[in-house]
Amino acid sequence: MDAPTKLTAKAQRTRQNILDTAMRLFTAKGYEETTMRDIAAEAGCSLGLAYRYFARKEDMVLAVYQDFAAKSEAHVETLERGTVADRFHQTMLHKLEQMAPYRAMIGALFEAAMNPKSDIAVLGTNTGDIRDRMTQVFKVAIAGATDAPKEPQVTHLAILMYSVHLLTLLFWWYDRTPEQRATHELVKFMRDSFVLVRPFLMLPPVGKSLARVARIVESVFGGQEK
Repeated sequence: MDAPTKLTAKAQRTRQNILDTAMRLFTAKGYEETTMRDIAAEAGCSLGLAYRYFARKEDMVLAVYQDFAAKSEAHVETLERGTVADRFHQTMLHKLEQMAPYRAMIGALFEAAMNPKSDIAVLGTNTGDIRDRMTQVFKVAIAGATDAPKEPQVTHLAILMYSVHLLTLLFWWYDRTPEQRATHELVKFMRDSFVLVRPFLMLPPVGKSLARVARIVESVFGGQEK
């Protein structure tokens, strides 16, 4: 099908209605239990029309992932000038705010998203481009900081920050404190900790260790094959 940006306004609304309906059904019935026929019926359209926009329900989830990435890309361009620690903190707060309305839906998708063999696996083959986009988000956040390091440390830090961001979202999903207070405290702690370690990144041994860790992490958390 055509990319969403090439659709007419009416087609955009139809596509979004189908997508929103799918997310509601995934939350209410469960991801595995929901069929394309269920989605079409609930959306008030024919099954053929649903397939016109999404060849399978996995594509609907991938579309949501892409939307998350696009919003993060737009937000990082609006970040205020500040230190790497501050810009990382702002990026993570935006991500948590962005994900909050989808907390129940994420729970419904959790099993499939964590399964390496699933087509919607967070670290799977089908989501490699999304991981690349999100790593680039952190790279932009770092490169635009007042205390930005030089390459290749910018790239190495971006890889690690993306990985930390994924682990933080996992922590957030399990967080049962009021309004996920523990997660917000964790993000503040990471910001403050980075302020303490930032001066040491200039030391050659630390830089080499950072590069080594980034290579290890990227082998699992990375996107497209390099």
